[in-house]
Amino acid sequence: MGHSLSRSRLSRLVVRLVATLVALAASSTLSLGTGTAYAAAADPAVGVQFHGMWSDYTDAERATVLDDLAAAHVKWVRLDVSWAMLQPDGPDSYSTWGVNFVDRVVDMARARGLNVLVTLWLTPGWANGGAGERTLPTDPADYARVAKWAAGHFSGRVGAWEVWNEPNQDGFMTGASPTAYTRLLKAAYGGFHAGDPASTVVFGGPAYNDTGWIAKAYAAGAHGYFDVMATHPYMGVADQAPETPDDGTMWTLTHVAAVHSLMTKYDDGSKPIWFTELGWSSHSNSTIDMSSGADNWMRGVTPTEQGDYFVRTIKLLRDDYPYVTNLFWYNERNVATTNIQNANYGLLTRDLQPKPAYTALKSYLDGSTTGTTTAPPPPDPAPKVHNPKHRILLLGARPLVKIGRALRITSRRSGWRPAHRPLGLPLERRPTSSPALPTRT
Repeated sequence: MGHSLSRSRLSRLVVRLVATLVALAASSTLSLGTGTAYAAAADPAVGVQFHGMWSDYTDAERATVLDDLAAAHVKWVRLDVSWAMLQPDGPDSYSTWGVNFVDRVVDMARARGLNVLVTLWLTPGWANGGAGERTLPTDPADYARVAKWAAGHFSGRVGAWEVWNEPNQDGFMTGASPTAYTRLLKAAYGGFHAGDPASTVVFGGPAYNDTGWIAKAYAAGAHGYFDVMATHPYMGVADQAPETPDDGTMWTLTHVAAVHSLMTKYDDGSKPIWFTELGWSSHSNSTIDMSSGADNWMRGVTPTEQGDYFVRTIKLLRDDYPYVTNLFWYNERNVATTNIQNANYGLLTRDLQPKPAYTALKSYLDGSTTGTTTAPPPPDPAPKVHNPKHRILLLGARPLVKIGRALRITSRRSGWRPAHRPLGLPLERRPTSSPALPTRT
């Protein structure tokens, strides 16, 4: 009997040991209790905003940039594509020039093994009574129609579709109404999936982790009409580190936890979040009036810090926010503008030379170094603002100049061409207040 009991105990021990080993083997994934298991040790997929549709590019330059991104082990590029370019004349026709242009750039990316996320936005005049490209169509079914066509035409070549860009900003979507956006999103979701059932539909990334605006979209019925949530978690004080603690507002990267909590409330916790824009601008702050809160968004970092912050963001998401499965750095190269902040987000210089950020990313992704040369310093506390109404004013500043080189319609006689001109808000409408700057010595 004692011998039999000993065997029984041994059997139970063996069972427990096997269970423990199975659990250890499975520990490379982290269950979030939402129906999805995320790889605990896996880096998010890295993408880069590629303004390959802009007129200041030659095909040779496009090829060089895409070669460099592929060499750095980047997995995705994000292309901003204008609906108005595809359908300048009406709902029943497509511009041969415009379609061929997008085909060419998409195929250049795919030839290098890069996945493509397309942000489809900018309304043709016929669809909104000439109200402007950044005004939504009068009938969302018109967007659904082009979405269906695009998903079918680019099936197998475009990996995901983002519905508009930063719709929480009046400068990108006139009125910035979450209710109006949700109507568009619902139409878009059906259109993209009708054109290609395998399509991945991405919620149009709002500027910052704007949980207030996203909550209003949910209240308007957004649940069930996207496959991936997206945000653009730029830092409210633009030179702060990615690890800056969340203070309960949208101005930090770490506020993404609140975005995920909101998604969970609406039974979307199992869906991934993508950062479809994120970045730091590399430039000196010597010409910035640091006493003015309005200049917080203008603050730059050193070229070395730019790369360090990028790599630290990858690690931060891997370790603490595994539901953020993709991040897209803004942007591929410095742009030609007199605005020092908007000019210097690039991984490459204007003449396509690698910046330290490119080198740091490549080194990290190919495993040749840890990608960072300094230990993360203790982060500054997140900015505090006494008047929350002032915060929203910041949303009209940084991105409007940055995206100001979007595509536009010229005359029908000259056809569609990418424009290279500022389209942002006039300078006098920039904010007079923004997140308060922490005291620095």
